[in-house]
Amino acid sequence: MSADSARQKRPVGENKVKPEADQSRKSDAVAAGGDGAAEGEPIRSKERVKPDRSSADARKIKELEARFKELEDKYLRLLAEYDNHIKRTSKEKNELITYAGIQVFRLILPILDDLHRTVEHARQDESQKDDPVIQGVALIAEKFSKVLEAEGIQVFGSVGEAFDPELHEALMTRPSNEHPAGIVLEEYEPGYKYRDKVIRHARVVVSG
Repeated sequence: MSADSARQKRPVGENKVKPEADQSRKSDAVAAGGDGAAEGEPIRSKERVKPDRSSADARKIKELEARFKELEDKYLRLLAEYDNHIKRTSKEKNELITYAGIQVFRLILPILDDLHRTVEHARQDESQKDDPVIQGVALIAEKFSKVLEAEGIQVFGSVGEAFDPELHEALMTRPSNEHPAGIVLEEYEPGYKYRDKVIRHARVVVSG
């Protein structure tokens, strides 16, 4: 029998791979690759699941916002304190310039009081009314008063006025049938102002 005759008599389908054998090869590929990929296909690695960072990020944002709020409040407080400091020092500086001579005026006023007392005491004596020395002292006291007035020193009256602790210093109280309680009856020393500031309280007697 010839070779051609033998090939012709071979049963149909003998050269085909059986399905069982093909499935076996796929199973072997799965065991070798570990991911079930078919033979000849690239093996894909498993993707790692990333941790959920949303809660951590939200917590961090809250912490930063709280810190920012704290620093903002601190900055605003410091700014307010600095602004108050500037205003206070500016006011003190202006007052220092405006009332620079107060201490000198306070030292001069008792001297002026002594001149006035000398003149008043001398005029109570008839023999000294026309004394040239007393007249000279009276003239000096008058000029002294005018100089102080030109510099902003003003004397204020008290007799008959209601007692005011901002203006008066009560030395004593005295009963009075003519005035209600709290009225200035007598003035021992006049009070003085420099511009709008009291530099010496009037020393007075008040009705009780």
